[in-house]
Amino acid sequence: MKPNIRGLLHDHIDGSAVVANILHALYKQAKKKYLFTSAEHFLEFFKNPQIDIVERFRVITSVLQTKESLEILGFNYARQRAKEGYVYVEGKFAPQYHTAQGLTMRQATDAIVQGIRLGEKEFGISVTPVICIGREADEKTGLAIAKIAVEYDGELVLDLVCDEASHPPEKHFHAYELTFGTNVKRDCHAGEWVFPEPKETYKERLLDNIRTAIFDLRCHGIGHAIPLGEDDELIGDVLDKGIRITGCPLSNLRSGLITNVRDLHIDKLLDAGVCYTMNSDDDLFLPKMDVVVAECDAEYDFSETQARQLEENVFLGAFGKIHK
Repeated sequence: MKPNIRGLLHDHIDGSAVVANILHALYKQAKKKYLFTSAEHFLEFFKNPQIDIVERFRVITSVLQTKESLEILGFNYARQRAKEGYVYVEGKFAPQYHTAQGLTMRQATDAIVQGIRLGEKEFGISVTPVICIGREADEKTGLAIAKIAVEYDGELVLDLVCDEASHPPEKHFHAYELTFGTNVKRDCHAGEWVFPEPKETYKERLLDNIRTAIFDLRCHGIGHAIPLGEDDELIGDVLDKGIRITGCPLSNLRSGLITNVRDLHIDKLLDAGVCYTMNSDDDLFLPKMDVVVAECDAEYDFSETQARQLEENVFLGAFGKIHK
């Protein structure tokens, strides 16, 4: 049975579908030459695995360096998700990528949050901003981003994103530690990918990163957590601590991290009572949620109970307020 998903808990704003709609205008505003002849041309470039992902995203972040452009992004993100029928989303952004023209990370954060709040008000959607540390950042930068989250006093969620293999969760322990005892909710991309060799320890290294995020970083949520369904003890820890899991099945599949969405054991996690949700991750270049739902249901044939769980877990696991 196909669930009707009305919210997203794992959604990168600069990798969201809204970018395709506003990027040309952002280039014009920045007085930069737009290199693409059409939206299709841009998406063809962005989906090209032969081009380094950092270089692909630089095409976007290079014109997101002013308060005005970041407000535009935040506002249109809220509008896009509301137009698609979502009532609640959590939008991720990393301020370290928006300081090339003199903005501080706090100014960049304030601008995108301002745009989001204006969009929320106009389009009737609830959006929780998620401030992210790009894990390649040094410890000082990570601490500065965590400090911004603390200053917002719970309005922002803190997350750790990007290259998990080179920069495991413990690298930014002190940034997360800064939020202990505050109102900040903590999320973390963990158990998504590590170096492929040695093969015999690959899965255990993924599981170790999940454990680090849970026990050391004291996370309230884990993004991806690919091998979780194969470790009953860790499933028990997730349940005991009330941790939500934001899965991205087709992101994992298209990235070659799994061979079939059944590798994620979504049915087992749901039946165990895990607050698991399905998400698109970056639907600028990855499948949109209708495709995610359809492909996963085709493999799992979700029961009515499981479908209802997938629908309700979005709201049970939400870190922010949902305005009725």
